[in-house]
Amino acid sequence: MKLEYLKEFVVLARSGNFHEAADDLYLARPTLSNHMRALEREVGFKLFDRSAGNKLTKAGSTFFDGMEQVLEVVDSGLEKGRAIAESQASEDSAVRISLRTSVFELRAMLDKHCPCRYTYVDYDNKKPILHSFAQGLADVMVVYDLDAFPSLRAQASGLGLHYEPYGCEPCAIAMKESNPLARGPLTRERLRGAEVAQLDAIESECWKRIIVNMLGDDLDLRFRLFPMDNLLNIRIVDLEDTVFVSMEAMLIQYFAQREGYVIRDLVDDAPLLMPRSLVYRPLSEKPGIAPVLDTFREHRT
Repeated sequence: MKLEYLKEFVVLARSGNFHEAADDLYLARPTLSNHMRALEREVGFKLFDRSAGNKLTKAGSTFFDGMEQVLEVVDSGLEKGRAIAESQASEDSAVRISLRTSVFELRAMLDKHCPCRYTYVDYDNKKPILHSFAQGLADVMVVYDLDAFPSLRAQASGLGLHYEPYGCEPCAIAMKESNPLARGPLTRERLRGAEVAQLDAIESECWKRIIVNMLGDDLDLRFRLFPMDNLLNIRIVDLEDTVFVSMEAMLIQYFAQREGYVIRDLVDDAPLLMPRSLVYRPLSEKPGIAPVLDTFREHRT
């Protein structure tokens, strides 16, 4: 039974006039008439009494009541189905972004300037750096400098990813006021042999390498593990006689308001900076990535 014939039947039954219904349906009257005869053959009974001005028969009237309800359900189903399909299409077209550095600053920048649809991908610090790409979950990522890690460069190449330098993340050093290093300006010479806190909930061998790259591989830095299951525990961790090297925004968030702690953002009177990389899938895989990349490049923090 053709859905279009049923819809035409309901319009005709409501109108009660073949000419008016044909006009409303943008059909020729003979065409509408032929459709109704075909529908009658399909259902097996007369819908209209043609000897009585094409009024609905008793069976036709009952059929009309049922078809009105059926078409309401059909229309509702179509509307919901289209909404879901459009939503899915919109979700599939959204560029998925993972931010491992400058999270708050870059989110604010994207919210203000990015012209296309995007979503954020949650990440697990205990997973490999490019895990979300390997699982097909991310399209763009801002991460530590890939040039500092041959293994990451090889993995990115194996996944068919592109990457480029993307400025620097300001870093700093937090410590207790009682730490001798808290007295006076920090220099690399004073940091020689220092013990650096490493939090396993947020740290990795990559971050250890970054710290050595920033401060110098000739300083004989030592690392002490402070096991943590939750990042929020940084709010109460006792650094003891260690120093904690991390992103400046993170240290301000977790240590600036804590009594008995200080934050130093200069070493040898110069900012402590960590190079970043912008990593992304080839544009051929998802053309919508292009405006996101343009936004990152034009409004880098």
